[in-house]
Amino acid sequence: MVNRRQTKRTSVASFLLDRGAGFLYGFATVVISIGVFRGETSIARYFSLTKSKHILEERVAEIEAENAGLSQEILRIKESKSYARKVLRDKYHVTDDDEKIIYYAD
Repeated sequence: MVNRRQTKRTSVASFLLDRGAGFLYGFATVVISIGVFRGETSIARYFSLTKSKHILEERVAEIEAENAGLSQEILRIKESKSYARKVLRDKYHVTDDDEKIIYYAD
């Protein structure tokens, strides 16, 4: 037969162990919560980095589109001498030997 005193001690010990585990879980929850809302690994930092990532991805897409346009321009210049002359005249103000540029003052 089990002694009543042993049963009481066992139930008190299990009660303290259960309370200790609950306290430990609660303490861990508080520590993790503080870490989530403050510091370098906070939720605000995560959202800030996510926003920066989206902005940079948009910029990369813009640069890739610009790069594709410039590649087409280079291809057109390589394929057509008349287009190359036009670009030189319009963009870089290159003239033939017998030409002169006249500027009119407003």
